[in-house]
Amino acid sequence: MELLQLRYFHEVAQTQHMTNSAKRLGVAQPALTQAIRRLEGELDAKLFERQGRNIRLTPCGQALEEHIAPLLSGLEQVPDVIAQAKGAERNTVRVDVEAATLMTVDAIAAFRAACPQTAFVINQANAAARWDVRVKTVLAGTAVGAKGAHAFRERICLAVPRGHVSESGTVVLTDFAGAPFVALAGTRAFRAVCDELCGQAGFTPNVVFESDSPDVVRKFIALGLGVGFWPEHSWGALESADVALAPIADERFARDIVVEAAARPLGQKAAEFHAFLLDFVGRHMNGEGE
Repeated sequence: MELLQLRYFHEVAQTQHMTNSAKRLGVAQPALTQAIRRLEGELDAKLFERQGRNIRLTPCGQALEEHIAPLLSGLEQVPDVIAQAKGAERNTVRVDVEAATLMTVDAIAAFRAACPQTAFVINQANAAARWDVRVKTVLAGTAVGAKGAHAFRERICLAVPRGHVSESGTVVLTDFAGAPFVALAGTRAFRAVCDELCGQAGFTPNVVFESDSPDVVRKFIALGLGVGFWPEHSWGALESADVALAPIADERFARDIVVEAAARPLGQKAAEFHAFLLDFVGRHMNGEGE
């Protein structure tokens, strides 16, 4: 059975008149008659019978019509369904968040407040997932070759008890050789950057607690359960009277947050959000968003 045959049958079933159906379909009556006969041959069933000058459905024809009518009606709605899907796709932004999660989430919330029709799909663990905008972290000074990618530099500080900060406001990393460290898990990009920098400085942190959740790490550091590396801006301020955020007296301790757009974004809103995120991160890194 072909879809065209079923459409022809449905039209004749509605009018129960070959000539009128042929006119409505815009086909010659002999062609319509032949299509119905081929369908009857394939089904090995008589679908119409004569009633005076008109025709009417046989029991087999009635059964077929009852079965295909809702299917054909559903097919007629396909263009509207596709149009709705296209609209939803245009208004959806897929964001791959590999770093600066808190800042990125704040940017998404701010963008949604201005453009409430925009939908977001956030990916944090699926490397195979497609994305429109990506936020990642790399060692400061690492070349960023992707077109449209922008890097924002921030210092990596050390969150320590307030009494351990020198008069200059900085800390020397080796002074904390035996201190307990709270750190992100090794699967996180920020941890990889910190490990690389520690290796360059000849320092090995005494990690006593690690988690793949930045929120958990921030909380433990703020509670004074250990010292830890803390990005100067993207993790927000330390809300603790007993813990201070101090720059490390080694200028190598810095990272770049890279914001990039996919070469072929899936949604039209992606370009708008990318521009918004660049501005948001830029202001945040300058301390304007804190």
